[in-house]
Amino acid sequence: MLRVYAFAALLVLTSGYALWRGGAPERIVGAGLLLAYTATVLSWSPLPSRFYGVELNVFAVDVALFAMLMGVAWRADRGWPLLVAALQFDAVGAHVVKLVAPDTIRVAYALLIAVWSWPVQMILAVGTWRHASRVRANGSDRSWSASE
Repeated sequence: MLRVYAFAALLVLTSGYALWRGGAPERIVGAGLLLAYTATVLSWSPLPSRFYGVELNVFAVDVALFAMLMGVAWRADRGWPLLVAALQFDAVGAHVVKLVAPDTIRVAYALLIAVWSWPVQMILAVGTWRHASRVRANGSDRSWSASE
């Protein structure tokens, strides 16, 4: 249970930092991660049956988060959102594996859903720090790629 509390604290810290010091991409991703975490916590199956089958509500949350992250990655004038979207795609892939191979060990399924969340927090924090550094050095930092 300590791991869950540690992750929640890390999420609040990194997303809070992104909302406080980030540009538009960092703020959108930070808010999206907080919203997705809340939706996931509210979507779990009851504990005795959790991870025996596909967590369909969590799958929906993960797909929605992936779509949002891809939208940010597509438009942002940053590289880190694409890496975050790729990690989220791995979480979505874990659900697909459980759909295709329902006999997947439930601990492996649970781990594959969650493990990508930790590096996402670190990447968001570093991306926010780099944005804030560019703002300090240059006075501004373009958030979005120029449209064609």
